[in-house]
Amino acid sequence: MNQCDRIRQILKENKLKQKEFASVIGVTESYISKLLKDPDIRLSQSLAVLIEEKYGYNAEWVLNGTEPKLKQVSKDKSLSEIHQKALAQLEKMNDEQVKAVLAFINSLDELEKSLQPAPHNSEK
Repeated sequence: MNQCDRIRQILKENKLKQKEFASVIGVTESYISKLLKDPDIRLSQSLAVLIEEKYGYNAEWVLNGTEPKLKQVSKDKSLSEIHQKALAQLEKMNDEQVKAVLAFINSLDELEKSLQPAPHNSEK
């Protein structure tokens, strides 16, 4: 997989259009288009670091394909890629956004508890 493929993968996994991606990392849409077509155009280290900050992809993976693909945000190396991505997104949120996510998680816990069958009481 070359750099073009990795940029394509970032766009696909994040459901981004070239224009959106370019805007977020501060380049032109035509530059992104060239990156996707010409494997000889090398992304700069600073842009790779910006992609890491904005999208959670390890800068070395973006540049060279060096694993791990995602920036390690947790000390737990056994976390799946989707868990790592969720944690990376949480890191970017402000306090109010994190509170909203926690409230949502708590509501899921409560819903799960309410759906569990009541324990039997075998004494009569």
